[in-house]
Amino acid sequence: MAGSIFMMLSLLAMGGEMAEKTARWVLARTTRSGRLYRHLARLEAAGAIVRSNSGPLDKRVLRLTAQGHRRLLGVGDPEAEWSRPWDGVWRIVAFDIPEVSSARRAKLRRRLHEHRFGWLQNSVWISPDPVDDFRQAVGETGFNPECLAIFEARAAGGENPAALVNGAWDFPQLAKDYGNYREVLRLRPDRIVGTAAAWFRWLESEHRAWRRIVRRDPFLPAVLLPLDYPGRAVWAMRLKTLREFATAVGGEA
Repeated sequence: MAGSIFMMLSLLAMGGEMAEKTARWVLARTTRSGRLYRHLARLEAAGAIVRSNSGPLDKRVLRLTAQGHRRLLGVGDPEAEWSRPWDGVWRIVAFDIPEVSSARRAKLRRRLHEHRFGWLQNSVWISPDPVDDFRQAVGETGFNPECLAIFEARAAGGENPAALVNGAWDFPQLAKDYGNYREVLRLRPDRIVGTAAAWFRWLESEHRAWRRIVRRDPFLPAVLLPLDYPGRAVWAMRLKTLREFATAVGGEA
């Protein structure tokens, strides 16, 4: 895993900030020689971190920004995502793109996945959120209304929101992904005798497993989540485990 990712993961685990002296220690153990400053400069230029540039080295502090948080997790703060309100309106994307335009159809589906739409049926996708960003993302493609249309609607036929959610998103498979992730957490190094090197090796597998979840989980508002949705409990477990990582690494830094 790139040292930049390790750096952001370490910052997240340490409550979002750490002394620059500790950051340099982390990077020295996760990057090739001579690339330490390059990783810090790259993260700072990308807006993923901010750092103070005055005072003794052990007094300088690095902080993970909201942009860095999203870049690292592939989603904003999950708790904020779950806590956002829902106005009861579904945003619906319906499209009918000719077979000869298969590349455009594939690109549109990628955009729908990126914006966490759920596939309800055939070429009908739904989201509980405003679609301004999605509309902007597909606006450059020049779709006409005969090929692509976006609506806002409320269920008028007695449709239960839970039924729509379960029909549009694959929560059974997501539950399996969360189960696999729990196993990754269980296999973390011993918090008493585990070395920083062991924690760094584990962190790589943890990050891959979490990214798989992010690609599938729509992080819906809490009012729409299935009763057996495991995401919030697993997220709390993740934060607890990353704090154990921070303790192990901080003790050796």
